[in-house]
This record gives sequence, structure tokens and C-alpha cells, in this order.
Amino acid sequence: MAYLLHIANVLYLGSYLVKDMLWLRVLTVVAGVLLMATFYLRADPMWDAIGWNVLFGCINVVQIVLLVRERRPVRLADREQRLYQLAFRSLSPREFRKLIDLATWREEADGARLVERGEELDRVMVIAEGHADVHVEGRPHVHLGPGRFIGEMSFLSGQAPTADVHAEGDVVLVVWSSRELRAFLGASPDLRAAMQLVIGNDLVTKLRTA
Repeated sequence: MAYLLHIANVLYLGSYLVKDMLWLRVLTVVAGVLLMATFYLRADPMWDAIGWNVLFGCINVVQIVLLVRERRPVRLADREQRLYQLAFRSLSPREFRKLIDLATWREEADGARLVERGEELDRVMVIAEGHADVHVEGRPHVHLGPGRFIGEMSFLSGQAPTADVHAEGDVVLVVWSSRELRAFLGASPDLRAAMQLVIGNDLVTKLRTA
């Protein structure tokens, strides 16, 4: 019986040395099982200790399942993969998957007004296919292609847009509700920081081409 206790402690020691969280939890679960066997095989079984180890084991098993799910390969449709490569490479594929699941895909015809100056803009858009023109006081200002954001300044500042945006030819847009996107990013500080980097890169690109 003593050897089970020693093996369990060696496994606990190993769990402190590994850097991978998944293996840490696996080693902890196995060590806990050996400890429970040690407590049970005593002449007077230690039921309280067994009960606590069962609880700890259940928590670790749940976390192992979550970690395995998080590490499964992320599958993206062809159009999602193209958009990811165009604009969202600062995000992990799994972060992008969560973000794109929140959006809707929308098609707009040539000449469609995508943003009107002064309107209360309740959405953020990214061009997946096609092009759009930004007009300031009626004059062309910036030409936007695939991967470029529309409405991101209003999303960040909460202020009405200062320019009009029209589709130049047929376009395919990925659209997020500003309210839903703020709530989603607010619940995930890491994803919010990554998204701010994505938008920042987009703004830099626009300034260079303006």
C-alpha cells in the first residue's frame, strides 16, 4: 500500500514540473486515483479524504475535457479562411472562429450606401469580397478592398460617422452588431486586445493609402 502513496507523490511532483496544463491535470488525476486507492486499502478507510479526492478529480476531468476541446483543429470554410488571411491573422484560428460565429454575411449591390454620414451606426463591417469607396463631403477619399473594415471608428468612439461609404460593384460584407460585439469582447480581455490590434492595423493601412 505504501508504494501507491509514493507513486502518487512522484506523479504530483511531475505535475509541478510539466509546463503543459493538459499533462499537469492528467498527472494530477492519476495521482489522485492512486491516493484514493491508498486511503481505501487502509484497515480503516479514510472516507473523508477519498471524498475530497473524488471532488478534485471530477474538477480536473472537466478541465481536461475543456482543454482537449480547445485544442481540436479549427475548421474554416473557404471564404472564412480567405477573410482570416486578409484581416485577422493577429487572432488565433479559434478566436476567429468565435468572432465569425457572431457575424452575419451580407451581399450588397453596386452603388449601395453602406454607411451614411451622421447616421447612428449600429454595426461594424468587413469587406470579404468586392470594393467600396469612402466619400468625405461628396469627394472620394479612400478606396477600400477585401479585408478592410467599415464603421470601425464609430465602433471605437461611439460617435456618428463623418463620411459616406458606397459599394463599388457588388460586395460581400461580414457584419457585426456593435452592441453584441462590445459585449462579446468585454467578456474576453485577451480577445479584445487582439481585436484592437486588428483594427489598429486596418487604420494604419488606410492612412497609408489615403
